[in-house]
Amino acid sequence: MPEIDHKMPISGTLTDKAKAVTAVLADPTISDDQLEAAVKAVLQKHQAERAEAAQPKEPNWATLTEPQAYANDIYIPTIEHELPDYMNIKLKDPEYEVVWASRDQRRVGQLLATGYEMLTKEHVHPDFKLPLIFDSEGMYTYIDVVAMRVHKRILYGKRRKALQVSLDQLANRNRPPRVRVKDSYNLSEPFTPGTGQSLYSDIV
Repeated sequence: MPEIDHKMPISGTLTDKAKAVTAVLADPTISDDQLEAAVKAVLQKHQAERAEAAQPKEPNWATLTEPQAYANDIYIPTIEHELPDYMNIKLKDPEYEVVWASRDQRRVGQLLATGYEMLTKEHVHPDFKLPLIFDSEGMYTYIDVVAMRVHKRILYGKRRKALQVSLDQLANRNRPPRVRVKDSYNLSEPFTPGTGQSLYSDIV
């Protein structure tokens, strides 16, 4: 069974095109499915051509001047770039976390002494693309901080301890207010240091 060549352009006047379409419709060897597929292909082709024609044309960048670029009648595309998260790093070993520390040598020395390590290229996951580069000393730095890695056993233990300290401090705020001890001394009299007198007492 013959197939319709819908990709072949039909040239000539509108009358010639109408005659060509009529001849196709009158051909008994062409099935309804073939005719429907051909019509869909033609419509899709015309739709793509209209969409391409509707796209704005960029100017001649070689001759374009800056004053001309400010004119609204000239199409200039606006290119927006997504800024990466410079401080986000994915490590190869999931048992470690990345910590950014001050580049102060005293601070770095403290962290190294407690089990932290300087981040190296070998520590980074191979599928993760670093937005920055390592410096000449092999350290991954950003402004005034440097990237280090530490085992979760060390990091999470320190963070939980710090959290518990904060919770304990907040818990003390729920204690009753401090009150004056009865018969401690008269407020109208001057306080004598070293007498052991106490003006307030905590009620536990």
